Amino acid sequence: MNIIDGRKIAEEIKKKLREKLKSFDRQLKLAIIYAGKNPAIDQFLKIKKDFGEEIGVKVNIYRYADDITAEKLLTEIKKVSNSSSGVIVQLPLPEGLPVEEILAAIPKERDVDALSGSSLFESPVVLAVREIFSRYGIKLENKTIAVVGRGRLVGGPIIRSLLKEGHSPIVINKENPDFSKLRKADIIISGAGTQGLIKKEMIKEGVVLIDAGTSESYGKISGDVDPGCYAAASLYTRVPGGIGPITVAKLYENLLKSGSQA
Repeated sequence: MNIIDGRKIAEEIKKKLREKLKSFDRQLKLAIIYAGKNPAIDQFLKIKKDFGEEIGVKVNIYRYADDITAEKLLTEIKKVSNSSSGVIVQLPLPEGLPVEEILAAIPKERDVDALSGSSLFESPVVLAVREIFSRYGIKLENKTIAVVGRGRLVGGPIIRSLLKEGHSPIVINKENPDFSKLRKADIIISGAGTQGLIKKEMIKEGVVLIDAGTSESYGKISGDVDPGCYAAASLYTRVPGGIGPITVAKLYENLLKSGSQA
């Protein structure tokens, strides 16, 4: 079994981005719109902010109460977009806000998180998974791939990317909860956000486990994959320290592309 050190990979990407930014004639700015309060999100935002500042990007986090109106939030997005190289709306939004409408308000050339339907960029989590496959020589041809979860942040983008590349993944989610299908999978990518969801008896020996799910319990961040699975895997990521840091690095790769097009 081989553990993927996401922090190490992210650091290598960080060095390259820092060097690239030296050729820019202005400082890039990333705006993060965050409504509500969540300890797991606070921790992830700190990682995003620290990464940006370490490569020379100005990161502004705009915090709003969870009772903010859609009209006010849309106005704020428009305002910060005019002075930023990239804009992120941190999900999940407070209940009752029109998610699609709010994400659509991000200009497509600023949507570096690729959450709207019109973004000019690829999803950072898709790019992160692709980075791992490239580095470790994982070929998808003739492999059975399973995706657990179909959410906007992980499962949805991963599934769309796989389908676009000509693969037909097994999808396991609330509508299709047949976990027995996981036994067939050579590669499992999970983003359900349920602690310890995938158990050792559900997977086969030698599987590649990409855990992109995060959940918080008593201040501790955990993934979808139970640690008991690791001994059976040929390659795996942990939470935290696996796919998350690489995803942040890929977000900033998108930001540099946005800045170079401006």
